Amino acid sequence: MDGIAVDSQADRSRAKGGALMGMIVQKLRDSARGRDCTFEIPGVCNRNPETSVLCHAPSEVKGMGSKGHDFNAAIGCCACHAALDEHRLDREDELRIWLRGCQRTLTIWIEAGLVMVGADPANLKRRPKRKTKWASGKIQSNPTIPSRPFTSTRAALREGAERP
Repeated sequence: MDGIAVDSQADRSRAKGGALMGMIVQKLRDSARGRDCTFEIPGVCNRNPETSVLCHAPSEVKGMGSKGHDFNAAIGCCACHAALDEHRLDREDELRIWLRGCQRTLTIWIEAGLVMVGADPANLKRRPKRKTKWASGKIQSNPTIPSRPFTSTRAALREGAERP
């Protein structure tokens, strides 16, 4: 980044002896307006792009009275944003939702040219799909193995059962 001076809100705040503040990037904040929610929390998301804002992910910078960096954020509707800010989900689910939202948002920013990567995404090679190893061409499921093995364990732990 030759010739570009980095003057962030965090640098100014630290220079004044204040609390650590995140970097503000107005273009990233503006990009959230009118976009679909990237969290899509089942039973919570209102799917209304008019309510979308940039939601700051948990980080070492974010805390009481300060937001994290704008590039550590995801686009979310007001309902999903409130659910995440108020920690209404299990910690594991919350982290998974944040990861999904941040990954989707980063893809949106790269495609829009708001975040630059070392290669042109239009010219990148896609990974080829692997051929299946099964003779029939279809992967056979085993009915004795649950598709989500930890779901029942989590529910049992909530009800006070001992871990298997």
